[in-house]
Amino acid sequence: MNDGLTSVLYIEDSPLNVIVMEAMFEQRRDLRLHVAEAGMPAWRLSARLQPSLLLVDLNLPDCHGSDLLKLLRMRRGWAQVPAIAVTADSDFDALGAGFLELWAKPLDVRRTLDRLAELLPPPRGGQHLGAERSAPTVPTGVIIDPAADSPRREPGMMARHKQSLAPRQTDYGWMR
Repeated sequence: MNDGLTSVLYIEDSPLNVIVMEAMFEQRRDLRLHVAEAGMPAWRLSARLQPSLLLVDLNLPDCHGSDLLKLLRMRRGWAQVPAIAVTADSDFDALGAGFLELWAKPLDVRRTLDRLAELLPPPRGGQHLGAERSAPTVPTGVIIDPAADSPRREPGMMARHKQSLAPRQTDYGWMR
């Protein structure tokens, strides 16, 4: 799974949240977003992956994200990978659970892209389409609803992501 791009593992069970995150990662072509919809698929995927960042939802169908983080930290090379708790539970003690920080849902698009640029700086002269050059013109704090008719929606986005609403299992976990 080494294609020369910086890998990020996103563990999230909500297809809509995955679509939103995928749309944000389209702004960063130097990053590869790998998605697992629960703890067990994330564990299986982790055997083949060496990410530079972990994005972990807390309320997963088969475990709590903080328990999963402890398990993932036991993998060789994963102890120092920065991990972000991505959750609607803004009262969660992310630092106490081993996370670098907490990103509250609904995600603020501009802030998320800015933090990605700080945590994983784009290569100089690379293919970065990040926040400073072509960030989506979305006001701070809005919920992106790809199903809504809105001028902020990228044309064809739902057509590209329609299949992601019907996950299929692969050897690596769930594929979208």
